[in-house]
Amino acid sequence: MSPELCLPLIDTHNHLQVESFDRDREAVVRRAGDAGVACALVAGGSPLDWEKCVSVARGARWCAGLGVHPLATASAEVTPESGEILRDALRKALSEPGSPVVAVAEIGLDGYVAGLDWKKQEEVFASQLKVARDFGLPVSLHVRRSVDQVAKWLRRIPVPGGVAHAFNGSEEQARVFIGLGLKLGFGGAMTYSGSRRIRHLAATLPLGSIVLETDSPDMPSSSRRDAGALRTEPSDIASYLGILSELRRVPASDLAPVIYENSLNAFPLMRRILGARTQAEGPER
Repeated sequence: MSPELCLPLIDTHNHLQVESFDRDREAVVRRAGDAGVACALVAGGSPLDWEKCVSVARGARWCAGLGVHPLATASAEVTPESGEILRDALRKALSEPGSPVVAVAEIGLDGYVAGLDWKKQEEVFASQLKVARDFGLPVSLHVRRSVDQVAKWLRRIPVPGGVAHAFNGSEEQARVFIGLGLKLGFGGAMTYSGSRRIRHLAATLPLGSIVLETDSPDMPSSSRRDAGALRTEPSDIASYLGILSELRRVPASDLAPVIYENSLNAFPLMRRILGARTQAEGPER
């Protein structure tokens, strides 16, 4: 994105807390700011990284989500009682002044990785949906090869919105999620010419249903893969806006405010974080 088109952007899903960012996290955050990223959601993966998620989000002046990723259910330490551990962690985190926690994330179901205990996944997922419902928090959902099953649980245990992260389902499934009050996350996969279904959805779904995400350090774009620089960063969101602009044939400057507002609607407590930061920076900024 050119400097003159430095628009306010939000990366609605990344994992800035992971080890691959330990050596240069401050520089990564700085590059994101230079690219126009005003805020981002740092999504947790298990109780082992929740404290770091909160710390990293505070340091970046971004937001955090706490949750148990479905792949973490492979660990014997993750049980259906993990929902109660999450409940306690959220109660503590949200009681702290200026808490960056705005969501339950990343949670969901995974139908791709072989060997996962599906029943256990569902039990852990359902327990976390109940926590999100009780706290009135939106969710960031892992829906890889599990869209219909995730939708089934959302009907049983409604939550106050959020995002279907890395959505790659059908148009019919997309509209089901939209009907359940969710936004759909698009990122690196959208940049590949061969990702025809994803690109079609990004081009044709109601604009109000779309948000952008990087899933950093994962989900590299086509340009990153071609360059051999596979670690993604929140700053990549600017190039994803450019791709979305091309697909929808709408200027990026017209898209950006809508996508920004969509992101805040998905995670309403982000408004408080941004408002507090603006107030602290003062009018001259």
